[in-house]
Amino acid sequence: MSEFEFERGEILTNLTLLEDHADKFQCPYCMEKHASKIIGYAEEIAMGGEDVEQMKRLAEDARKWRRQIQGAKEHSHHSHNPIRGRTCAKLEKCVRQVKAKQKCPKSEWGTREDCVNPYAVCRASVKCA
Repeated sequence: MSEFEFERGEILTNLTLLEDHADKFQCPYCMEKHASKIIGYAEEIAMGGEDVEQMKRLAEDARKWRRQIQGAKEHSHHSHNPIRGRTCAKLEKCVRQVKAKQKCPKSEWGTREDCVNPYAVCRASVKCA
């Protein structure tokens, strides 16, 4: 068993979650988080001396994905999916409705029952095709 089995498992988990978020939810915030985790785990394995070149390539690929995701977030008011190139108007409509209804600042999301993270609520209830 490799010294880095945990990290390899986390890379696989985050690759799967990145794909799920790209295909099903079109959530750039989650996609960015999973890409960042892939970078961290790949770099950790490379620094430990295992599969150095492969892990460096994976980390660089994940950095490119993260830059694409960040660029899409900055240039779009829709839930744009830079990996798949789609938007989900239903998700954005839901987010706008939740934000308007609760009227609490982002800094308070999740701190009380009447102030939720609209992206989390909408991703859980809206399916984007």
